[in-house]
Amino acid sequence: MEYLPLVFLSGAEDLLLPEPEDLGIAVGQSAIIYDEEEDDSGTLCHTQDWDLGDLVLKPSLSTLDNMPSYRKSLVFILAKPYLLGFFADWKYFQKEAHHFRRPQRVLRRRTRKTQRIRLEGKITIRRRDGTSLFAHLYDFTPTGAGFYTSATGFRVGEMLLVEFDIADCGTCETTVTIARIENLVHSSHTYLIGVHFKLTEAQHRKAEQLYLCKKAEMIQQLASPERHRWTPPSSSG
Repeated sequence: MEYLPLVFLSGAEDLLLPEPEDLGIAVGQSAIIYDEEEDDSGTLCHTQDWDLGDLVLKPSLSTLDNMPSYRKSLVFILAKPYLLGFFADWKYFQKEAHHFRRPQRVLRRRTRKTQRIRLEGKITIRRRDGTSLFAHLYDFTPTGAGFYTSATGFRVGEMLLVEFDIADCGTCETTVTIARIENLVHSSHTYLIGVHFKLTEAQHRKAEQLYLCKKAEMIQQLASPERHRWTPPSSSG
């Protein structure tokens, strides 16, 4: 059995030798690259124009001082309405962007627009009256999130300024509107609050990157824990 299907979501479409136009990759889409280190948490990038058949990914943050050692890299791209996953051969770094050979095999699956990722993280909340408090994230999508709190006085429709801190993926600050408030029973927290994001274009890209980062992490966990993710199985036998 090939290795990539083990780390990708079930039900994916298998594309062999795809042409660039078949993949739906456009400038500015969110991507994440994993190098060959076991503990690599990934590099968040934006897709650029294809360059003579090469896939070009520009890191969100400068990597000149700490250039990863890429060779055969695992790449995920959020090319709406699809999530793409593939291995790609690194060629070189030029004009602040990584160039990869066009992937020979790509797994593609439609994203679920309403699918929320369960995760652990911190959220800092600032209210209009100037008070600040900390809460615990419950779930997250590029358009909204849920968090636990025991603080009182929240109301549906209230606007907040929030900052998310998601381990190994980064942070994002934005304004939100409370969409729902649930009273909890048999919980260490009093409320579960759901919010919708009010994002600028840059904030939307950042939220997509955080989502993709955690999504890729979940996909990798589908692999057997006994198998090294960077060692594809032997083709013999």
